[in-house]
Amino acid sequence: MREHDVTALTAAELEAARRELAASLALARPGSPVRAPIRARMAAIDAELAGRATARPGLGQDGGAGGVDLAVSWAR
Repeated sequence: MREHDVTALTAAELEAARRELAASLALARPGSPVRAPIRARMAAIDAELAGRATARPGLGQDGGAGGVDLAVSWAR
């Protein structure tokens, strides 16, 4: 499987992409081969957001996401 480079995306773009991927994953049938690349892309987004949060601890709880609580916004 190829690498998923999401480093060029803004936090808002990452959040939007993750929401869209979560919706796609919810609609994919269990056992469907499309689930693996969706999960891989979501993992890349999660890792990027986590890396940004730890790399910039002085920006506040949102990790510089403009007031969006990253831990809550994608879990809804």
